[in-house]
Amino acid sequence: MMQQWLGLFVEVTKPVLTTLVYTGINSWLEAFQEEIKDRQKDQAKRVLDSFTVNEEITNYKQVALKTSKNSPPLNSKKYSELWPLRLSSEQLLKNYSGFNSNSLKILVAPPKKKLGEFSHLDLETRDIEQRISQGLRDFLQKNYLLHDPSKTTELLSGLWNNSNFYGEASIKVLFDILQSLPTIVLYTEIEGNEIAFYLAYWGKNSQTYSYEKIFKFNYKAFLEESVKARVANWKAIRNQLLTLGKSKEDIQRLGGNCEFNLSLIEEAQVLQQAGIDIEKLTFPYQFDQQDFDSLCQFLTICNCLVAGWVADIHYLINEDIPPHLPIWLPPLGEVLCQEFTNSSETQQANSQFQQAIFRGTVSLYQDVLTVLANESSQDIPELSLKLAESLMHLADSNYAIAQIEYSFDCWRQQRQLSFPKTVEDLEAMSSSLSQKDWQYLDKLKRCLSTFKEEEEAEKITSIREIVNNLNQKASTSITIVTESQNNFQLHHTVTIVAEKVFSLGIHSNGNQLIGQRQNNTLKLWHLEANNGHLSPSHELRGHSGKIQAVNLCREGKLLASSDTTDKRSYIKIWHLTTGKLMRTLFGHRQPIEAIAIHHGFCPFLASGSHKIKLWDINTGESWLTLFGHKEKVHCLAISNDGQTLISGSQDKTIRIWNLKTGDLLQTLRGHQDSVNSVVVTDDGQTLVSGSKDKTIKLWNLKTGKLLYTLTGHEEGLQALTLDDQSQYLISGCEAGMIHLWDIQTGKLLQSLKGHEKGIRALAFSPDRQRLISSCQAGMVQIWKPSIVNK
Repeated sequence: MMQQWLGLFVEVTKPVLTTLVYTGINSWLEAFQEEIKDRQKDQAKRVLDSFTVNEEITNYKQVALKTSKNSPPLNSKKYSELWPLRLSSEQLLKNYSGFNSNSLKILVAPPKKKLGEFSHLDLETRDIEQRISQGLRDFLQKNYLLHDPSKTTELLSGLWNNSNFYGEASIKVLFDILQSLPTIVLYTEIEGNEIAFYLAYWGKNSQTYSYEKIFKFNYKAFLEESVKARVANWKAIRNQLLTLGKSKEDIQRLGGNCEFNLSLIEEAQVLQQAGIDIEKLTFPYQFDQQDFDSLCQFLTICNCLVAGWVADIHYLINEDIPPHLPIWLPPLGEVLCQEFTNSSETQQANSQFQQAIFRGTVSLYQDVLTVLANESSQDIPELSLKLAESLMHLADSNYAIAQIEYSFDCWRQQRQLSFPKTVEDLEAMSSSLSQKDWQYLDKLKRCLSTFKEEEEAEKITSIREIVNNLNQKASTSITIVTESQNNFQLHHTVTIVAEKVFSLGIHSNGNQLIGQRQNNTLKLWHLEANNGHLSPSHELRGHSGKIQAVNLCREGKLLASSDTTDKRSYIKIWHLTTGKLMRTLFGHRQPIEAIAIHHGFCPFLASGSHKIKLWDINTGESWLTLFGHKEKVHCLAISNDGQTLISGSQDKTIRIWNLKTGDLLQTLRGHQDSVNSVVVTDDGQTLVSGSKDKTIKLWNLKTGKLLYTLTGHEEGLQALTLDDQSQYLISGCEAGMIHLWDIQTGKLLQSLKGHEKGIRALAFSPDRQRLISSCQAGMVQIWKPSIVNK
């Protein structure tokens, strides 16, 4: 009986959950968060209007903001009326500060109303919560906590306070306070004769939450099916008792309500055979504890399925951890077997049902990946491989094979590669691969190695042959690339005691260094290219506060620097030939951490704090202010034509602005931490961004499409620069490592290790024969190629 109901649950829930989880996974969905947030604001407003609590919610939001700033606990009546949990927000946030804030929190909310059919058993909704919670706890401890400590889930049972708010209004209140904690809320609601199953979800620091009724069913119909299943078992026993000569009175005494229910079922059959529509009739079946147990078991399994699905997808997308599907589905199927007899027919039916659950679950994961691929497909091949790794443990290898084929096809489509059929096709494919492509192929090779070749489908065999042939060519290909380019080595080191170098410039007659002598003084040096001799040039005095940011224009004639005092922030523009202060700009209150100069016919400057301002350098007037970033702006870049501004922020986003109109053209999301550096190629086609998340991303500046991601740095990115032809990218990270990349292919050409502290600035000479780097310790290093291009 339960198999049919759970089969219906899987079919109805899967498409809803696909959309729901898709809209909740913030690290993938941030490109659509603004639109979703607006829709959910409207939806939440309609819900709140129906509760007539708009003013209360607004006041509570203010209370929440005060609470988040470590204010004393709030015990107002309005606060207690709106908060849906038995623990205060202060207690929850305090308990989950630190490492356990990353674990997925699971809340269970039982129905508010009693089940009227069980009033004679004096059952409270608390009984349902306890049963669901215990089943969930056993499920999570067996299948998550014990198998992968990095994929932790934490069940917070018994917290929901039924006497308080319920529905989406309660989710809105919870999200406003707990959005820093990844959370699932599973709750049921009795709506007439139906039980509705709701799910709310948000990831860590999400911009929005997901909320949906994912399934509802007529619990009276479910209970009636449970009664009929009990009666069917009773009929077999009843026949045995009649064979033994038991009287009708004995049968009624021993059968209890099963005998009574049997008479109702037989009566319904007679009426139906007579042509009467029994759906319009009422049959007062008598329910007992077994029916209640069956209902609770069904609800528990539904909760376990949804918790497992969402946890798997959450950690697959956010943490790159394969699903635990092969671990938790088989034991869950065994639970279902316990309510049935061990007949061969039942075992076969249960096996078929387990296969249906497997198919539905794999299909759900595939749907999520497919939806994500429609808009952000770069990491789908590797995510599909992660899913394939998980599915390899199943008895049926076809599930894993399908994922590998899907992964390989997605990878080819991204790279616009046809399926190679000839040696020439293979050569062409090999020559176009980037470092990230080779990393993917290595993972694919390891994944394929777990299969027995006799189990493989024809396409998998072809993929294996292609991967093996490409890997054979990999070492030769990389050697050719390395030998054809400059191989840099350390030429000279300059140590500047107690100095912080902000900016580097390379010119035909030498190198220019700009550093901080004291908190409010800048110093310029001339560094001779051949012998590394350092000589002072100018001291720039006049800053009132601590210097925050410095930027040197491309031609090396203008310098802009910012400082911060207790009241305001200032920008000073200097003429480097004379060392004279040209003008001071006023307009920011927050610290200015990013400056960019465009030195054209009408030179202008962009500065960023929480807002971005555009300045006319000749007049000193601000002609445009841009708002949009939710946190500090860390970096700015201006296209060569002066038409486009790019800003990177602590809020993990990159924004592209039209400087003629001030319009926001694109918001690029994909980095998992603050964006610290952005540069644009000379042709204005490609944007390169470096983040504290240790990755470099290349984007199509016109469309906003992510081209590929470069990985290899062990710490966050601090500095990026391009050569004059935009063929090579140099990156520096907090670990002091410098990487040289081919920007067309994404290949890592060389890694330079010489600094002990984080890289602060980089410069590449126009002839590509000098590379200068500085670190946070004040050390400057000059690098020259050991092999000179002919």
